[in-house]
Amino acid sequence: MKKTLLVALMPFAVLGTSAAFADTTNCATKIRAIETQIEMAKQYGNTFRIAGLQDALANTKANCTNAGQAEYAERKVREAERDVQKAQLELREAEDKLRDSRSKGEVKRIAKAQKRLAEKQDKLREKQEDLRSAQADLTALKG
Repeated sequence: MKKTLLVALMPFAVLGTSAAFADTTNCATKIRAIETQIEMAKQYGNTFRIAGLQDALANTKANCTNAGQAEYAERKVREAERDVQKAQLELREAEDKLRDSRSKGEVKRIAKAQKRLAEKQDKLREKQEDLRSAQADLTALKG
């Protein structure tokens, strides 16, 4: 049963692994990382993982370009910038609701609005960190 489950999950593990290198590395680094994983899989005799990684390596060698990686990183930066703008808008809306609740003196609504505001502040911080990370990836790819 365990072997069947492992075999069933292996393609997902390989896909997840190769995707982890997609947005932060140039092609040579990506290839080296996959080759390292192949060596590790060989050490542990994991034939299914080796096969999946060899497919990922072949695809990477055939399709990866540094220009394509940079384009992908630029797209990630633009997406992260949009996410930050959206989070800023949501934060302003939460601040407006809190002000409105305070002006009406509604204690329950004030507490709820404060909680929502804190959540939106956390979300904005998270999105800003994602943006910084995407910008750092892009800078690293451009050298």
